[in-house]
Amino acid sequence: MIVKVDTDLIKEKMQELCTELLQQESYQTMRNSIDRFAEDERSVEQYDSFMAKHRALEQMETRNEEPTDDEMNEYEQAEQALYENEVIRKFLYAQREFNQLHDLVSQYFRLTVQLNRLPESSELPKGGCGCGGSCGGHGH
Repeated sequence: MIVKVDTDLIKEKMQELCTELLQQESYQTMRNSIDRFAEDERSVEQYDSFMAKHRALEQMETRNEEPTDDEMNEYEQAEQALYENEVIRKFLYAQREFNQLHDLVSQYFRLTVQLNRLPESSELPKGGCGCGGSCGGHGH
């Protein structure tokens, strides 16, 4: 006999959880920040340009190459410019918050299965990605 989890009940509870999320004012604010970014062509181009520089530096690192001082200065200036752009800054914050929420839900589920009980707060990993936008994807 094959035993299966009642996925209908799980889906129902997930709908409740997601409904709670959608009703939070902070969710709407962060969602609006992401949408505003996606609609702002200049900001998207600036972000994409920075991510291209970021990937190029990562590739250099993979090849054990050192970037020149000029390359590093250009990268650092592009990174600083991201945070000076309010649209991008709010987008990065919202993206980080959503990633942290996703990680929390995933970790909670993983630990529940692993421990065979609900995890305590102290058992959940702390912190976020802190990547400064290099986690990828910007939803456009």
